[in-house]
Amino acid sequence: MFTAIHAEAMHQVFEERLKTSEYCRMRRIALRRSRARSTLRRAIEEVLRHGVEPHEVEHEFTFTLREVTSR
Repeated sequence: MFTAIHAEAMHQVFEERLKTSEYCRMRRIALRRSRARSTLRRAIEEVLRHGVEPHEVEHEFTFTLREVTSR
């Protein structure tokens, strides 16, 4: 049988786990955005090294964004 103390302790554990999971989710989102930016930067730098037209940069940009968002 649960007492009020047990119920409160369980509620606190639940709240802590909920908060931890939210922090982990925010960390994953930030990491994904960081990876997307670095991937995009590398793709644009590689394309620019070889001499490129503006429409080619746009194509690489959209391709990289699609690739990152699909993960």
